[in-house]
Amino acid sequence: MDMIKGVRVPERVYRGVLWLVSIVFAGFIIGLGNLVIGDLPMVEEQVYTAPADDTPAIRAVRDEIRKIADGRTAIDDKLEIQRLQLDQAQRQSNTANETFKAWIAARTATTNPQQDPEVLARTRELEQLKANERTIQQAIAELENQRAPLDQRENALRSEENRLITDAIPAQQRAMFWQELRVFALRLAITLPMLAVATWMVVKKRKSDHWPLMRGFVLAAVFVFFVELVPYLPSYGGYIRYVVGIVLTFAAGHFLIKNMRAYLAHRQEVEAQAEQDRRARVSHDEAFKKMAAKVCPGCDRPIATTGDAESNFCVHCGMTLFDHCHSCNTRKMAFFRFCMTCGTPSNDDVAKTSISPAPA
Repeated sequence: MDMIKGVRVPERVYRGVLWLVSIVFAGFIIGLGNLVIGDLPMVEEQVYTAPADDTPAIRAVRDEIRKIADGRTAIDDKLEIQRLQLDQAQRQSNTANETFKAWIAARTATTNPQQDPEVLARTRELEQLKANERTIQQAIAELENQRAPLDQRENALRSEENRLITDAIPAQQRAMFWQELRVFALRLAITLPMLAVATWMVVKKRKSDHWPLMRGFVLAAVFVFFVELVPYLPSYGGYIRYVVGIVLTFAAGHFLIKNMRAYLAHRQEVEAQAEQDRRARVSHDEAFKKMAAKVCPGCDRPIATTGDAESNFCVHCGMTLFDHCHSCNTRKMAFFRFCMTCGTPSNDDVAKTSISPAPA
């Protein structure tokens, strides 16, 4: 025999709609919480926007390095010009020297004393070229001497820059650590109270008329703390999350164990009562749902059957599960208020009607 679901269709629809309202409400809270949590760093001065290598002392050192680089570039330009001139002078000197050697060879061969003045003139011309070459070399040496102190000063400034950067990194790391700690504390100041209120709602307000909205808040609080907060957690934030998770799990486990013990004690107390009293505690809708799940409404244990035998009574607590209509003898669920075949009220309803006072 198919069990009849005791929950009315509109009631099931309302429950589904209320679950949808809870989820939508949670979604909006999650979206708002994500925006608030993500924008919290804006209330703090952005330490990380100023790199460790961007302090006033380092900037002063780098300005001096740039000035040295500009001066060295000017010297290098002059050196390049002087080296080009030296190369040209050396070529002229080499050419003149070769010409002079050829001419001297010819002069020696002819031994003409009238050419002695020309020898002297050619010698002076060659010496002048050599002197010009030496002058350019001296200018190059002076420029290189000017460049050497600049290189030494730049090397010293580079060392100073590296030292300043090395000294600035720990200070920046400390500043960033405290900034992260303050922002993290602000985030926890928002999410932890949400989680605490959600826990209170679960413990105290599950029977409230506004529980569907509270349920949405609970879903949002749990999601924001354990999911949305994760991308913003610093390295030490995971400890907070896991510690809170452990505390909540322990609290939930303690609550469930305590309630399970209370439930078992209550069930033992109820099962010790008369069947009529136990039946009075079970509503029709609750009985229909449990019978549809093949569970006894009196003791919540599975309904046992043996072969083709009909289970009219619970083998655990003895509660009547099925009886027969006293009018048409149709077998029906004992919690039916009316016979499904002839519509005759059940014995319980007849008894209630007979003992109810007559209207005035």
